[in-house]
Amino acid sequence: MRNSHLFFTFIALVLTYTLHFQAHAAPAGPLIKHMSSLLKWTRSSSKAPQSDGNVLQFENGYLVETVVEGNEIGVVPYRIRVSEDGELFAVDAVNSNIVRITPPLSQYSRARLVAGSFQGYTGHVDGKPSDARFNHPNGITMDDKGNVYVADTLNLAIRKIGEAGVTTIAGGKSNVAGYTDGPSEDAKFSNDFDVVYVRPTCSLLVVDRGNAALRQISLEQEDCDYQNSSISATEGKES
Repeated sequence: MRNSHLFFTFIALVLTYTLHFQAHAAPAGPLIKHMSSLLKWTRSSSKAPQSDGNVLQFENGYLVETVVEGNEIGVVPYRIRVSEDGELFAVDAVNSNIVRITPPLSQYSRARLVAGSFQGYTGHVDGKPSDARFNHPNGITMDDKGNVYVADTLNLAIRKIGEAGVTTIAGGKSNVAGYTDGPSEDAKFSNDFDVVYVRPTCSLLVVDRGNAALRQISLEQEDCDYQNSSISATEGKES
């Protein structure tokens, strides 16, 4: 503020001197015009910038509370899906596994391993759920039969967890990101994608953000017509 006052004092002195000079010398119209413009500019630039700001209208009656503390149960949930019977299937991108949490949710809730490892081992291994390995997955969805589909991001693959264990249904063969449609073993995805189950079309919608595209994978019709089923957690594995 002090510097601003000094600057305006300087401008005033210059204008006074210029007017005095004009009275005793040749016309200084152009100079006066420029000095006047400079004064207007300094006044406008000294104003505080106007902010659009935020307009909030809080609706009363809502309460936020923590029902499951991930650090307490060794799980860092990145994304969840809720099964028909209310169980939470969470993908843990940090520990590269998929866990299941049974309601009611409370400080006593425990996570049961569905596939992968609680030790955070990574890799691309299909087969028995407890032996399967993922590589920082960050997407999960579920069909009507209870099959779980995982966007295994750094493996660039879409994995399925079902009655037969863990399988790869698309991508991951070359371990190179790309944009290729066709048979599942030839398909390529970016390293930023998610999966969504779409019942009306009995398909998986792949939200391929890195390629700015929506991709589709048709599923078996029986997996879309099934009712009241869910895959089980890996026996004996609980955090």
